[in-house]
Order: sequence, then structure tokens, then C-alpha cells
Amino acid sequence: MSHAQPVEPKAPKTVGQRLVGLAFLLMVLWFLVLIPFGFISMGAGYPSDLRWGVCNVTQATAEETRDDELPWRIVLESTNCPTLIYTDGLTYDNAHGLASTFEQAPYEVRVHESAIDVDGSIRYAKELKIHSYRPAPQEGT
Repeated sequence: MSHAQPVEPKAPKTVGQRLVGLAFLLMVLWFLVLIPFGFISMGAGYPSDLRWGVCNVTQATAEETRDDELPWRIVLESTNCPTLIYTDGLTYDNAHGLASTFEQAPYEVRVHESAIDVDGSIRYAKELKIHSYRPAPQEGT
């Protein structure tokens, strides 16, 4: 028959040990909160994987959307690109005015690089979000 040895009670934790434990717990929780925000913010801001392509714009129309964050968009139709969508900074007050500045002319549009073929033409999308645009340089200049 074995006799159980009496278990000595643990000494109570000191205030310093409790503070160190609490600080460690807060650091772990802080990192658990920061990690997802780090991954989210890596994609935030100005995208770096954009390239310029040329589209021959034929028409520009301002449209109201159902999106609270992007309530307006300009839809650009062209002869050689999919429907182009521009949304940056558009409001009720400026969308129609900006749409009216587009001429039937070639424009350079900045799009995600995966939408540009090796020859520089824009491909495969029903609608393609553009991040910026500018009139294309005239040939011979």
C-alpha cells in the first residue's frame, strides 16, 4: 500500500509576478489584434501593380450607384477595351462635370497589370476599374 505524499500548497503569486503575467497577456492580445490589421493594410493605399494601357474612348457617362462608399462612377465606353469604370473622388457635385470632359480620343488608363497583354492592349473583362487616366500622347509628338 502506498501512501500519498502530502501536496504542499503553492506560494501565492507576488504583485510583481501578477504584473509581469498581465503585461505578457496584454502583449499577446495586442499582437493578435495587430496581425490582421497588418495584412489588411498591406493592400491598402495606392496599388503598386498597375500599368498604363491605351483605350480609344467613345463615350463617358456618370452613373449613380447603390454603393455607399462609392456612390458615383464614370462609365467609359471604348472601341478597343472593355467597359472602363472610374470611381475615385466622385460625388454628386462633380461626376457629371467630369464625365463631360472626356472627348472621343485615345486615353492612357492605369489598370491592374494582369489586364494588360504583352503587346500592351487591355484584355478580358466585362468591366475594368481604372485607377487614373490621362490623354494619350499624340502620335508624332
